[in-house]
Amino acid sequence: MTIETIEVVETPYLYVDGEAPMDPALISREMDKAFTRLTAFLNAQKVTPEGSPMVVYHDYDPEKMVFRAAMHVSKTDACKAVGDVKADATPGGPVYTFTHIGPYSTLRDAYVAAESELAREGKILGIPTWEVYANDPARTRESELRTDVYSVVTAT
Repeated sequence: MTIETIEVVETPYLYVDGEAPMDPALISREMDKAFTRLTAFLNAQKVTPEGSPMVVYHDYDPEKMVFRAAMHVSKTDACKAVGDVKADATPGGPVYTFTHIGPYSTLRDAYVAAESELAREGKILGIPTWEVYANDPARTRESELRTDVYSVVTAT
């Protein structure tokens, strides 16, 4: 696994909160529900996403997955947030990034490998962390799914 440190710019996004027990099937179901709500909002408001779908994590709870189903949008479109669709921004500055190729159910293995590699250097993944889903799981073989992971650089 290759972990890089890159500079990113702050980018606004719209999101819907979600959570699920730590079961891959239940996580998938709840993420689908959240993305369905977000997509309906984007379509109704005529918002054009800027990039691929993503999930943003601000907390870690060993009992449940707490997430934000999100899409980057323009600053103007971020102002359209209302109700259960909220706005925030992925932070600018240095971030760690790595790519996972394969099923979403094995994404946790990529995190373990990344955390191990960073630990050898005395570093850790920070908060927030976000996953960008580069291709459509409905049109892409599971073995070819690409997830780009970003995590703020945190001082240890």
